[in-house]
Amino acid sequence: MDRDATCWCGDLSVTLRGEPTLVSSCCCTRCQRRTGSFFGVTVYFHPDQMVARRGTPANFQRPDGVTTFNFCPRCGSNVWWSSPEWGDVLGVAGGAFADPTLPSPKRMVFTATRHPFVCVPEGVPEYEDGPPE
Repeated sequence: MDRDATCWCGDLSVTLRGEPTLVSSCCCTRCQRRTGSFFGVTVYFHPDQMVARRGTPANFQRPDGVTTFNFCPRCGSNVWWSSPEWGDVLGVAGGAFADPTLPSPKRMVFTATRHPFVCVPEGVPEYEDGPPE
């Protein structure tokens, strides 16, 4: 199965082949600021699953130099990001898929900074300080 992740204006998109390795939601303040929302959803894939790309992204590297975000230079939407700390995976913005068949998150991380009105879906494990090792 191929899935397309696209920015808001459509100038930047990626096609990912196959199923994601993990779908995770995150309530850290960095994801809140990155998305402009109360949490982020990241869909993880292996880099070789990214089979096509349209447009040229701008990028932003976190000040600590750990994560590089690729976003549309026209509309500013984050589409994908990577970090050497993650090994052989990259993250893609869940909302960039606009696909109701996308698998649901299997965990919620950094819930210590979760807004009290954000509900964790029943049966989804939550982790206060980050993902389990």
